[in-house]
Amino acid sequence: MMHAYLRPLRVQHSRGVSVAAGGALSMVGLLAQGVLRFATIWLVGRVAGPVLAGTVAAAIATASLLVLLWPTTAGSAASKYIAVARGGGDTAEIGAVAAHFRRRATLTGILVAALSIPVWVLMQDGRLLDGLCVAVLALAYSGYSFVRGVLFGAQQMARATTWDVASSVLGLLALGAALLAGVGGGALLLPVAGAYALYSLASWPWRLPEHDPLSRAVRRELDHFVALGAVGSLASSGFLQLAMIVARATDPEGAGQFAAAMSTATPASMLAAALSLVLLPSLSEALGSGDRDRFRIMSDRANRVLITVMVATFGSLALGARLVMTILWGHRFAPDSLLFPLLVLALLASNSSVASVNALAARSRRGVLITTLASIAGLLTGVVVWWLFIGRLGVLAVAVGYLVGAVVTNVVPLAAEWRVGAHAWAGLAARSVTAVAVACVGLYVQRAFDISIWLDPVVVAVFLLGWLLASRRDLASLHLRLPGRRPTAR
Repeated sequence: MMHAYLRPLRVQHSRGVSVAAGGALSMVGLLAQGVLRFATIWLVGRVAGPVLAGTVAAAIATASLLVLLWPTTAGSAASKYIAVARGGGDTAEIGAVAAHFRRRATLTGILVAALSIPVWVLMQDGRLLDGLCVAVLALAYSGYSFVRGVLFGAQQMARATTWDVASSVLGLLALGAALLAGVGGGALLLPVAGAYALYSLASWPWRLPEHDPLSRAVRRELDHFVALGAVGSLASSGFLQLAMIVARATDPEGAGQFAAAMSTATPASMLAAALSLVLLPSLSEALGSGDRDRFRIMSDRANRVLITVMVATFGSLALGARLVMTILWGHRFAPDSLLFPLLVLALLASNSSVASVNALAARSRRGVLITTLASIAGLLTGVVVWWLFIGRLGVLAVAVGYLVGAVVTNVVPLAAEWRVGAHAWAGLAARSVTAVAVACVGLYVQRAFDISIWLDPVVVAVFLLGWLLASRRDLASLHLRLPGRRPTAR
């Protein structure tokens, strides 16, 4: 099978899969990349300590944030427009669209890589050599973001997932060898960069179908789509990366604690990401068919199930924070710190609105505008909190600012979909707020009364049991058909 994926990519050849199969393959790819990032920080932290872990995490965050300026959204746009051309059966259009985004991805990737050097050296007070390593990572990640979008647009999910897994494994092996050899500093970014570069080169669209150049009007439309998407991505996905960068600039030692907490908390977000991959096209299909009742029911059920799972997952992680951090990171990373619980609660807020964000995006452009403005408002709110409290609270203020900003960002789309869809979510909202309040009280009691960390599993079990009992009606919808399937006529 692997030899087929060593051949040059042909974007006009689709390997169609179902929505469910595509979502499952995407989940495997997301898992592989999540493991690569987590294991990178974990290995560096366990071998070299918190300071170097914080530096490496900040460097990865810097590259990831800069790539959001264009290449990441260009990959998403390529996925969309290649899929549209493929659906119309126009091979020449597939080639023209892919060629346009290939040029843009190449140019912006080089520009982002060049920009990352002064950003790292001047803003992070880093060494020039480390800045060059950040530039290599930014260039490789730009290519990865573009190529992955092309593969998904061409419905070649199996190829994308295979290279996700293969490149991640090779990247981790290279990192382990580098650590054993005593490599330090920015050079530890090169194994991760190598993994992204391998993925990019293996599936870069070198050969495209014959085509005429796109008109200026079409090129402008495509670029406008990417520009708008980049603004939203910077304000939402970029917020967490910016928090890591601010933590590094505030306190290099504390940044290691922040990096450990962040890399431990974020993998649970893949549950919401997987739902998003399936939900948006399903909602769009329902709306396009004119079946607004079905659309509303799907949005309601998806939101109920998502919030139920997210509160259970992140609430348990928050209450089990001390034990989780002790086992994974050891006492050098201050397992009693509130950084991990705060970031967990922030990610709970971020992921709980995924169903509502998708519903708003499917409804209209106005829905996209609402979510974008909410992301900007949340980012600005978080920055204000940082400005006011970093001097007194240090890195802890970075986590608090991210939490407050995440709440602002995600309450708005939840409230908007609640109102527009006329959903009966009052009981769900009350249960969720109560559960979060209970988790916060539990966090206080654990630390105020110095309860043994070995009792944390008991606390988690009690919380989980209570939440699942309170949410049993919402959990009953888990057995329903996958979104997008029409009920059988009776």
